[in-house]
Amino acid sequence: MDLIKIRKNKTQLHLLCKDHIPNFAMKNEFQTITFSLKINRLEIHEDEYFGYVIEEGGTFLCIDLTIKNLTGEILSFSRSDFLISYDRDGPFDAEEYFGADNQFNDLLVIQPFESVNGKYVYTISKSAKKIAFKYYESYDDQHMKEYRLRYVISQ
Repeated sequence: MDLIKIRKNKTQLHLLCKDHIPNFAMKNEFQTITFSLKINRLEIHEDEYFGYVIEEGGTFLCIDLTIKNLTGEILSFSRSDFLISYDRDGPFDAEEYFGADNQFNDLLVIQPFESVNGKYVYTISKSAKKIAFKYYESYDDQHMKEYRLRYVISQ
């Protein structure tokens, strides 16, 4: 997976992060009963992103992804449906919508069989070494299935 790190002076570092891929047929993606999700790119913005300055010790993680509705029903997601964990912290929701390029709104509605592309923006520690992108699917009130994509960030 490509990881683009953008520094304060706007220079870009292109890094590769190590993917944890238990099933190589589903590299950087997973499929639930109702939709498929593929991570296209990871970006780290060290000091600021789209005019917003991050607190000392933090960084913005932007995840560019594609979600495809596999059903004949309308699907809706909130920004808290897709979570991020790093090292042993989290999970955390995506940041509220602030108008960044291609950022998903706080509520995402996908029409039947439609595919959408956009970004979720998260705040993580600048020293984070491992990240996990997570989604939990409920089967009933007592059972959930976790979908997870994990990456190791090279510093």
